[in-house]
Parts: sequence; C-alpha cells; structure tokens
Amino acid sequence: MLFRSSDIAIFRGSSGLWAIRNISRLYFGSSSDLTAPGDYDGDRTTEVAIFRPSSGLWAVRGFTRLYFGGGVDTGVPGDYNGDGTWDIGIFRASSGLWAVRNVTRLYFGGSTDQPVPGYYDGGDTREIAIFRSSSGLWAIRDLTRVYFGSTSDSTVPGDYDGGGDWAAAIFRASSGLWAIHGITRAYFGGVIDLPVPADYNGNGADYIGIFRSSSG
Repeated sequence: MLFRSSDIAIFRGSSGLWAIRNISRLYFGSSSDLTAPGDYDGDRTTEVAIFRPSSGLWAVRGFTRLYFGGGVDTGVPGDYNGDGTWDIGIFRASSGLWAVRNVTRLYFGGSTDQPVPGYYDGGDTREIAIFRSSSGLWAIRDLTRVYFGSTSDSTVPGDYDGGGDWAAAIFRASSGLWAIHGITRAYFGGVIDLPVPADYNGNGADYIGIFRSSSG
C-alpha cells in the first residue's frame, strides 16, 4: 500500500496566505473562511480549499467553485463513496442532517454533537460519526458506539498504530493528555497548543503533534 506523508502548512486568514513548508506559498480565501483542504480530484495531492459559511461557498483552488450548505453548517468533506476523490459535505447540528453532495443525505446525531467522520473500519469510505461531549459518546454509523472522553476534550481520531482503521482519540489541553482508545495514553503539549496529529513520514501511522501559535 502506498502511503502519503502529511506536510506542515498554515493558513493566515488576515491575508489569505497558505504556506506549505518546502512546497509553496499562495493566497486563497480570507478571514471569514474555514479551511477545507482535501483531494477533490483524485490525483493523490491535497488541494487548497475553503468553505465560506456565510454564503455556502466551497472554493477548491484550480478545480471548482460551488455553493452547498450555509451559515448554520459545519463542513465535513471527505471520500464518502470510496471512489478515491473527496466529496463536499456538511453537518447541520440543529437537525442532525448530513448532506454529502451527489452522494447521500441522512440524519445522524443532533444539536449537542460534534461531527467526527473518519475511516473507522479500515476501508476506503469515510464513515459518518459524532462525538457527544456531555456523555463521552462516540457513535460511528452502522459500526459501533463507545464512550471515551468528556466535555473538556478535543477530538483527534486517527490511525495511530498503522493498522488501517481509525481509533477514537482525545486531547485534553489542561493536562496535555492524549488518549487513543484501545492503544495508548501519553502527555504532549498543553493549554496553548493546537493538536495536529497526522502521518508526517508516510509510514501509514498518525503521530501525536501540536502547533504552538505563539512561537510557530
């Protein structure tokens, strides 16, 4: 299996700057936009992309611009049909609606839930999933339900052991705790850090990582 390594990158909303370390610097988007990078054309390279909730605009650099969703929605792009290209999708917490453009519309979760879609069964299709912080519930549609974490935690699911399937995982900034369900517990980072787990060397496993904006 060919794995891809993640690159270190930042988005500076005040200027629209995207800086990808050792690769590129370009300008795309603004401070009102949410970043939505992904492989939207199936070429195994991540495209620079933004979701603008105020208008529902999705703009993928060099590929497409379209409108889908709006101000009450959370962008949840990913490959939901296993064809190797990312799909544009939104989660509307007020109703539990998941709408994936040209793929599906369904209801899962609700107003107190955070969307955490991922590859929890090790396949090529992203599963619809939610985290309910009030109870620590992780619910992966048609797959499993587990309880892990609490209201003070950030969700950081991923493939931390290289087995191919994602695990429920949390980062607790107050203590620097990383807890990966069924795999490990470790301490790394703290309250001023943003968790950024990813496969940074291309070996198929995600690594625990943090970004500290105060120092870069």
